[in-house]
Amino acid sequence: MKHCTILILLAGFAFGATACGDDDDTDAGTDGDTDTDTDGDTDTDTDGDTDTDTDSDTDTDTDSDTDSDTDADDGIGSACECVDPGCFQLEVPKPAGGTIVGCEGVPSETGAALVCLRSYGGTTANNTWFANGYCSLMSTSCTGPALVCNSAEWGDYAANTSCPAGHVQIRGEEEVSTVLGDATILSRVCAPVCVDDSDCRVGENDPVLSETTQYQCILDKDPIKFCYDPRNLGAPADYEVEEF
Repeated sequence: MKHCTILILLAGFAFGATACGDDDDTDAGTDGDTDTDTDGDTDTDTDGDTDTDTDSDTDTDTDSDTDSDTDADDGIGSACECVDPGCFQLEVPKPAGGTIVGCEGVPSETGAALVCLRSYGGTTANNTWFANGYCSLMSTSCTGPALVCNSAEWGDYAANTSCPAGHVQIRGEEEVSTVLGDATILSRVCAPVCVDDSDCRVGENDPVLSETTQYQCILDKDPIKFCYDPRNLGAPADYEVEEF
C-alpha cells in the first residue's frame, strides 16, 4: 500500500337554554274577555359578550435545526490544507503535523489522528497523490531507523481498529525509501464509501503535481466501494478494506 508520503505523511364550547311560559287563561263562559296582553316585557337580548378572540399566540417557529452532516464539506475525504511551518519536514508533507484547515467536520475515532494527506512529487520520499488535500483519520506504525520512524508515526495503531459509520478503513503495509533511510510502515486510514465516481471529487486539478486528480469510486474490493486515488494503494493484494 502506498498511501502515505513518509517522513510523516501521512378549543371552545356551546350551551343552550329553553324557557317555558305558564298559560293560566281563565276564560269565562261569557267571553267579554278584554284580554289585553300587557306583557311589557321588552326582551332585548343584551348579551354583551364581546368575545373578541385576540389569540396573540406569537409562536414563530425558530427551530434552527441545521443538520450539520458536514462530510460533504469538511469531513473525511474533503479538501484541506496545512498552514504553518510544522506542516512539512524538509519538503515532504507531514499529514498529522502543523495546523490543519478544512477538516473541522471530521469526528474523532479511538486511536486515530486527524490528518490532511497531501500530494508530493520529488526524490526525498515516496510520491503521493492527494489533490488539494484529503481529510482523514489515520494511524501508523513504523519499523526502521529512528530518524525516519520518529516522524512517521502518529495515532495509536493498535487501538485504531475502526472508522466512523459510512466509511472504510484501508489497512496496508509499505516499504518506504527516504533520504534518511528505509523503513516499513503499517498504516490504517479512513475513506468515505461511495456509489459511483460522482461522489469522489473527480476532475480536480492538482496544483502540486500540475495534473488532474484520479480520485474515483474504487471497486477493487467489490462490493466495498470507497473514494480514493488508486495510485496511493498499489495492487488490491497490497491492502485490506473493512466497511463500517
